[in-house]
Amino acid sequence: MSEVWELAAAILFMIGAAALLWYLFGRLMRPIRGEQIWMVLPGEGDGEGLEETLRWLAWCRESGTFRGWAVIFDRSLTPRGRELALNLARRWSWVSCCPAGSLEEWLSQGEEP
Repeated sequence: MSEVWELAAAILFMIGAAALLWYLFGRLMRPIRGEQIWMVLPGEGDGEGLEETLRWLAWCRESGTFRGWAVIFDRSLTPRGRELALNLARRWSWVSCCPAGSLEEWLSQGEEP
């Protein structure tokens, strides 16, 4: 009977150790509170991949792993791509669009978009 208790204790210990490691790993991967992260997304062509990337960032914001803003940088967006970027910026308040050639000035302002 003592072997059963030892086995149960060993299993509980392993579950507890795994939960503790999972918690610590999660804390290490999460950004520090107060950090303002800017994610710059290059917009090219018709904006392929922008919506998917922003949906992923929205999921990260909901889970608390991303606390910042996304800036869609117009590298060479077509009129259709610009329209998509503006619609995405209207959908999420934490997304902004930056015109071509002004990214350094945009980011040096040090303010929220």
